[in-house]
Amino acid sequence: MRNARLKMLAVILGLPLGAHLAIAQANPVADHLAACKAETGTPQEKVDACSKAIADSKDDDIRAEALVQRGVLRESLDQRDEAIADYTEAIKIDATNPIAFFNRGNVYDQQGKHDLAIADYSEAIKLDPSDADVFNNRGQAYDNAGQPDLAIADYTTAIGLAPTVARPFYNRALALFAKSDHKGSLADFDQAIKLEPNDSEAFANRAVVHEAMGNQAAAKADYQQVLTLQPTHNHAKEALARLTASN
Repeated sequence: MRNARLKMLAVILGLPLGAHLAIAQANPVADHLAACKAETGTPQEKVDACSKAIADSKDDDIRAEALVQRGVLRESLDQRDEAIADYTEAIKIDATNPIAFFNRGNVYDQQGKHDLAIADYSEAIKLDPSDADVFNNRGQAYDNAGQPDLAIADYTTAIGLAPTVARPFYNRALALFAKSDHKGSLADFDQAIKLEPNDSEAFANRAVVHEAMGNQAAAKADYQQVLTLQPTHNHAKEALARLTASN
């Protein structure tokens, strides 16, 4: 997202009293925006600060930035409809902001509105076709909408843009497995694990692929690794017991 630029207000000696008052009145917007974006404070306190920045500012860039930030905070508070409203208002102010489309797409996908999510992700891609996260998330939306081939195409693009990020490999592996491409799925889980060797779910899902391919020893090894990383993983416990009992 483009950062709103806060204009620095110079203190000039000899200004009339009214000018000093104008400067004093302008400073709270910067303070509200800083509190809106701060790492400290509760989410609701930061929402309130964002709201003050939006209400008090006459600068569209600042208002759009505060709206997007308030949307993110409202998502964290499970206020998804309110978050969508904030992103929508930010888009009305600045329709060239890919982050507002991306974030709104995420919320739509969480709500099961996959077509709306895909439309927003597609708009974000038009605005910034270099963002691997957008392709990855549109791929997930296509997956959720029952369009696995389009999902795989998006995961592949995301991998091309960010080959050291594990998530697109993981997601493509799941999509390929759903299409019974076990070899391709296994290769992608291998790469995802290479990039994120502490991801217990990648090991658990690779174990499922190994089982489907008849590689019980490899499946057992993966389930054991899952339990090393996450000892309370119930599926891994049950699957390992089942495989051990079958030998």
